[in-house]
Amino acid sequence: MLSNFDRILKLGILSDALRNYLLRLGWSHKDKEIFSLEESIKLFDLKGVGKSPSKLDMSRILSLNEHYIKHINEKYLFKFLKDYCKKFKKEIDVSKEKTLLESMNFLKNKAKTLEDIYKNAQYILSNAVKISSEDSKLLDATSKKILKDFLTDYEKITKITKESIEKIVNGLIDKHKTNFKGVGQPLRVALTGSKFGPGLYNIILSLDKNETVKRLKMFQ
Repeated sequence: MLSNFDRILKLGILSDALRNYLLRLGWSHKDKEIFSLEESIKLFDLKGVGKSPSKLDMSRILSLNEHYIKHINEKYLFKFLKDYCKKFKKEIDVSKEKTLLESMNFLKNKAKTLEDIYKNAQYILSNAVKISSEDSKLLDATSKKILKDFLTDYEKITKITKESIEKIVNGLIDKHKTNFKGVGQPLRVALTGSKFGPGLYNIILSLDKNETVKRLKMFQ
């Protein structure tokens, strides 16, 4: 049976976040909430620790962890993700490392744990797109026509940028008399296997062009 500490580690809590949380259990310094390691050593004093018992506050730990994920150097965050995957998931393939590192700036968005980042990165880590039965319902005849039209225009692009992708998406919105969700959702499902996750443009820009084409051709 896993202890609370083991559960926290398996979620992917950064050591700095856990240190900061433990430091603040029954102790405070003015109204300061976030402490660097140096500040923790310099400011902590046992005389300031309260006598009332403390209990585990998971929501507070997640909040602190989200803060550290957002502000940590992305190279360090990637290293922590690699170590986390090796210990609790599956070791990251070397061929995926460059793409993952370059994508950390958006994979960490809204992530509260390393596990969240791991889930957001599944479309990069996995060679095969696995679509749930629920999400596959979103790929109806109209959606597949949108995917086909997107692929036709996408293959003509010589320089792939957010602007060039946006132009295609906007053209499809007009052509199919729909909205961004109407175009973006089937694209997201086809490319990642899920309607949830990173922003559409980030997904397309992070994937190799050949890989994007290969995934979209699965629905032709």
